[in-house]
Parts: sequence; structure tokens; C-alpha cells
Amino acid sequence: MKKTLSFLLEWLQIISIALFLALVIENYLFSFAVVQGKSMEPTIKQHDRLLVLKHAVFKDHLEEGDIIVFHPPGTNKELFVKRVVAKEKDSYAVEGVEVFVNDEKLGESYVADMGYLDRSYNYLEGTVPKDSFYVLGDNRNDSNDSRTFGYIKQEQIVGKVVFRIWPIKDARVFINNNQ
Repeated sequence: MKKTLSFLLEWLQIISIALFLALVIENYLFSFAVVQGKSMEPTIKQHDRLLVLKHAVFKDHLEEGDIIVFHPPGTNKELFVKRVVAKEKDSYAVEGVEVFVNDEKLGESYVADMGYLDRSYNYLEGTVPKDSFYVLGDNRNDSNDSRTFGYIKQEQIVGKVVFRIWPIKDARVFINNNQ
């Protein structure tokens, strides 16, 4: 009986430690996301599974070209995946398919190659406020992004996409900006 109780306590301790570590990793280091939608095609496709490095880990190291996961304005339940185009104090202008940051045209080889559908947007030019980012989807014709809802604040960011883990044949690392 004593041996059985000792065995059960040992397993309870192992399970408790494993749960604690899983919670710490999920909340502070990295998590996984499944893409719903086509706004980041061709770079990231619908149903891709992504490894997301949590914001606390890289908070002060977010650069133009990084792909982030964030809560869009007005909700904490929904998550969006978009590319950072401009950071705080950067000026930006979107003119059809061309994007200018600090008066320099971005070389965006990752943008979906299709004709541009001209629409009425609220945020096509300006300067990014403090602790904020201007984000766009790679599929500009099918993306709800900063052109519509404005800037993303630091606290809305959940994490930075670092790896596509699924489908395995399309596994890819997203460390280098502008990929």
C-alpha cells in the first residue's frame, strides 16, 4: 500500500510539473496558431499551422517585414496575422499597389501578384504614433488591415510568426524580414 501511494504521489508530482511548464511556455514563450483566411497569401495560406514567439520575448525587437499575430482593434477574442510595414515615427503612404515608408518605396516581393482593386480606405498615409505599428496583409485585395482599422498598439500584439510547421512539405522559417 505504501509503495502504491508513493508511486501515485510521484506521478502526481511529474504531471503537476509538466502542466506548470506547459502553461509557462504557452503564456510566455511561444504558442501555435492556425490561419483562417487568405489575407497573407501567397506567404501564408489558409489552414497553415504557425509557431508564434510570444511578444514578451521580442517586445523591443520588432522590425518592418516581420509577420505578427495580434488582436485587431475592438476585440480580444479574434486574432489576425499581418506583416509590419511601418513602426512608430515612420511616415507611410499607400498608393495603389505601392507602399512608401519614410519616402522610400518598399520592395515587396512577397505581395500577391494580382491586379489591385481600388477601394476607399481610412488610413492610406500618415505617421505611425508612439508604441504602434502599421500592418498590411500580403494579399492586398483580400485583407482587413491598417488601411481600414488604423494602427496596432504594442499591447495588442500576441507574438511574432517564426515558423510554419504545417503542412510539413511547406515548413518554413520566418526569421529574415521581407520573406
